[in-house]
Amino acid sequence: MDKKKFFKKALYFVKEKHKGQFRAGHVPVWFHLARVSDLLGCVLEESGEENSQERFIIATSGLGHDVLEDTKATAKEVEEVFGKRGSQIIKGMTNSWGDKNVKPYVKQVANSDEAVRLVKLADLFDNHISVVYNLHLLGLKWTLSYFLPVVTPMRSAITKTKFKKFKKAAAKLIFLVNAAAFLLEEEIKRYKGKK
Repeated sequence: MDKKKFFKKALYFVKEKHKGQFRAGHVPVWFHLARVSDLLGCVLEESGEENSQERFIIATSGLGHDVLEDTKATAKEVEEVFGKRGSQIIKGMTNSWGDKNVKPYVKQVANSDEAVRLVKLADLFDNHISVVYNLHLLGLKWTLSYFLPVVTPMRSAITKTKFKKFKKAAAKLIFLVNAAAFLLEEEIKRYKGKK
């Protein structure tokens, strides 16, 4: 497998599928996807756990973790781009119930294989950090009534799950997610103090 070519194809695919989608500050959604993938790549390489092929597929799947949920991409297209294993990980990350019905999605991810949970941890980290930096744009009301009710149960569930194959990578990601959640709590306090 030509990893560079595979990754470029996946990046192009998500950029096209998420075209016109933006996060706070008019930042293209694919920036978030790339950050999640990059974090996974760094943490997995540092841990050296499992084989390099599996580490690469998990990290690359981070690029596509929202593509089935937030675009019109089909499962067939996703498998063509990310392969069978990558497609399984992305399907495991896909919330079919919507953000208003958090419990079944939390249960799905908490009961999924380690690769899916690693991607979710990287996703949670980047989402928390994004809100820390953009609280002034997103607002306290959105953060308290929408964001935290979605991410807090997921963070709580995932950080309690057991990892056997990726103990070191999971420990690092859990530390980062918890640190990001703490930073957000502090930023919320600071923001409330300004009002």
